[in-house]
Amino acid sequence: MSTAPDILDLIPADPHADRNLPTAAPKIANVAGRLGTPAANQITATVGMPWKRRLAKAALLIPKIREYESRFLTLNEEDLATASRALRGRTRGGANLDQFIPEAFGLACAAIRRVKGYQPFDVQLAAGVVMHYGGLVELATGEGKTLSAIAPAYLNALPGKGVHVTTVNDYLAKRDAEEMTAIYGLLGLTVGCLQQKMEEHARQAAYKADITYGTGSEFGFDFLRDRMKLRGGQTQGTPFWAGWTGGGGKADPRVQRAELPLNYAIVDEADSIFIDEGRTPLVIANPTRPATEEEQVVYKWADKVVKTLEPGKHFRMDLKKEKAELTDDGKQVVRYSNPPSGKHTHAMDKLLQHIEKGIMAYHRFRRNEHYFVSDEKKVVIIDERTGRAMPDRHWQEGQHQAIEAKEGVPITLQSEHAAQVTYMNFYRLYKKLGGMSGTLLPNFWELRAVYRRWTTKIPTNRPVKRVQMPDAVYPTEQAKFQAVVRQIAAMIAAGRPVLVGTRTVDKSEVLSKMLTEAGIEHRVLNARQDKQENEIVSQAGQPGRVTVATNMAGRGTDIKLGPGVAEAGGLHVIGTERHDAERVDRQLAGRAGRQGDPGSAQFFLSLEDQLLEGLGKKAKEDLAKLGRAGGERNWQSFLPLFKQAQQRQERKHRRQRLDLMNYDKHRQEQLSDLGADPYVD
Repeated sequence: MSTAPDILDLIPADPHADRNLPTAAPKIANVAGRLGTPAANQITATVGMPWKRRLAKAALLIPKIREYESRFLTLNEEDLATASRALRGRTRGGANLDQFIPEAFGLACAAIRRVKGYQPFDVQLAAGVVMHYGGLVELATGEGKTLSAIAPAYLNALPGKGVHVTTVNDYLAKRDAEEMTAIYGLLGLTVGCLQQKMEEHARQAAYKADITYGTGSEFGFDFLRDRMKLRGGQTQGTPFWAGWTGGGGKADPRVQRAELPLNYAIVDEADSIFIDEGRTPLVIANPTRPATEEEQVVYKWADKVVKTLEPGKHFRMDLKKEKAELTDDGKQVVRYSNPPSGKHTHAMDKLLQHIEKGIMAYHRFRRNEHYFVSDEKKVVIIDERTGRAMPDRHWQEGQHQAIEAKEGVPITLQSEHAAQVTYMNFYRLYKKLGGMSGTLLPNFWELRAVYRRWTTKIPTNRPVKRVQMPDAVYPTEQAKFQAVVRQIAAMIAAGRPVLVGTRTVDKSEVLSKMLTEAGIEHRVLNARQDKQENEIVSQAGQPGRVTVATNMAGRGTDIKLGPGVAEAGGLHVIGTERHDAERVDRQLAGRAGRQGDPGSAQFFLSLEDQLLEGLGKKAKEDLAKLGRAGGERNWQSFLPLFKQAQQRQERKHRRQRLDLMNYDKHRQEQLSDLGADPYVD
């Protein structure tokens, strides 16, 4: 295969081109430090394990990238754009993009330097190379994942087939798209951004851009909506004569590009989307509306009956399967409870299901933890992993209506499914897939088995100085929160800012009340204040500032330290509970000690914590009773139970993800065998 001509040969030299540089050209970084020596990398790239080979190959490319970067930095903006256009022309026609990595990454570095005024780190470039090859990278919190995605996104967008950059919420998608537009624009690429409730023409324009930012759910739902248009016969192609006649055919109404497989995706916070969201399928339901009085009868009847049922006697809660099961006594009570009749009632087996959904509404789903009631008297789901409100989502199979009946708000009509896909099957539609997060390694083998991707750990740019203090265990939640308040007061006295992570909206408000009573000024960030997220987080690193937040402050947010904070010890993070997944705890603790800054983190636990449900309902009740009894005990001796409960919860969630994947696979196979669309019901 002939070697492609050097991109710099196509650009005339300009001895005065460096007049627009913000500062002098950067020094070539020393790759022999954090990424190892060239000799060691040469050996590892040949005989190392697959994930280590990827990092070694990336490290060997860094000197070449830096050489191109230093040469491109001598060009003015017009010549940089010319260089990018020339490279774009050479990547068309099915060229192997791997051969263009040094040039493309060098161009991206030069554009970043010119627009932002700083140089990407070696570790960021190495992460970008691994993602270009279709790998996943664990890049520690604070190491600049957004910047790491620029070079691989740029290179893979050059052939003109579109690149999707996925993140976890609309706020981060919009922020990243706005911040990166100037960089990509300098290189001649266009940027689009998806947001909820966009018009169709705006979505089409976003997808026509070279690089499109958006959430995983937006990409997935647009895919499903386009499939529904296909089934509905709305995608008749425009005839060839339309260009001369000015019409004559129906335009393609799909918003995404028509080609399958999809070209390339970079998934930011990949563990959140691949693992956490992996338990929830993307479902498009038919439009819903307020239920009529007759349509509400079944839900109100079930709610009334559920209030009379006794746990253990009339029903059992299966925490592993997360469902309620009526006993024979319970079924007898239901049969003789004057079940509703008429047009909108159901057979007895369906009525029993309504009762079980009602039991779940009272004994599984908790207000201000799993949902909250908005000012418009609507039940709004709270994402358990991020703490963010999800106003456009509904629980399925009557569960949402059961909770509406429980809360006494207007009941909506249960909607039927129109189309669905799991995240696992959706992301398999991409020809090439890369991803990054600060916490991927705990799910190394699951990611390999499900997505066929190796995960590579990228070293930090600077050694981590964060101090992880041992967990503290208290008998009751009240005692735990009192200890948290004391530690916050001590940190304020030392001039350090504090970020307190809570598991639920309810707990954040309980702690907020205690801080107010103690006279401690603070800000609260949860699903009720999500519109103020940027303003609250931007101030969280100032001296003596206290921020109480649900998990929404744990991803994608950058807390910069104020004056004198580093000298005082940096940001201190307090976790008021361990979560169902260790990754979430690591994300929270990782808010402190970023980029070599000092910092510390500690978790406060109690025998009343929700996590202990992983040991079984009876075990949790016994532990909570023991804690409330008090006495002189070594409460720290209970610490291993929290780890055990966390591991059990992680295993349960893993089973749920695999069960969902297998169910969706069989469903698609059955629909395909019938000649139907595997994604549209």
